[in-house]
Amino acid sequence: MRIFSRKKKKEENFDDFPSIGGLMVSKMVSEEEKKPLFMYREKRTRPEDSGWRIFSGYESQDYTNTPNNVGIYNPSTILKIDSSIKELLLKGVGSVFERENDKSSWYEVDDYELEDDYLTKHRLTENWILEINNLFERIKEESGDLLYTTGDKSLRIAIWDERGKNRQQIFEEHQQQINNRDESNAKTLDTFDFSDDFVKRIGYEIQEQDENKKYNVIYAFSLIDEEILQMAFYFDNEKDKSWAIETWKKIKTE
Repeated sequence: MRIFSRKKKKEENFDDFPSIGGLMVSKMVSEEEKKPLFMYREKRTRPEDSGWRIFSGYESQDYTNTPNNVGIYNPSTILKIDSSIKELLLKGVGSVFERENDKSSWYEVDDYELEDDYLTKHRLTENWILEINNLFERIKEESGDLLYTTGDKSLRIAIWDERGKNRQQIFEEHQQQINNRDESNAKTLDTFDFSDDFVKRIGYEIQEQDENKKYNVIYAFSLIDEEILQMAFYFDNEKDKSWAIETWKKIKTE
């Protein structure tokens, strides 16, 4: 007589998941293995923190406020409990998601207030002021460039001197570069001119790709006499194009 044994379901391995930092997770999820129904990503408090806060949706306020009821876990640990959050974990700071039950689809929440979600001003130079959401992490790179990032959208800024040139001369040089750029590697998707009486603003949009994904980039130039603010806005969601343009316009001189 042949005996048939039921095959054991192979456990998915998430050890190769990108290193995003630790997840702060309710123990209703991590220990009781309830599937998460609500999660948000706030500005991280330290380098090893991803900023993700994950809940089952059944926690009371008292439960949530008790430190012993949450723990810090590697993404692979929580993904073994619920793999449906795998793609969500790669979303940027400021992301909020919820779902009705553990069988339904996740959807993005737009009206949840995060503690650090407000506009702040940064003085870039004696001349330039940047207004940007405080959720963006500010990093000074080895090159001297400034990087502001939430993880899924970023702004890189470099500042160049053009001694002896006025803004019209600088504008004409950069406009010519945009008009004559080599499109063999990346086609120009859009061009921009948001110049006013004080600042010349021109730029263009292309699509780039790395080993993980495609994303759009707006290369932007804000020009005054003898100085160039060169920027690159990176985003992978078309709705964030408006964020890039509005942020660019808000970079002003004082």
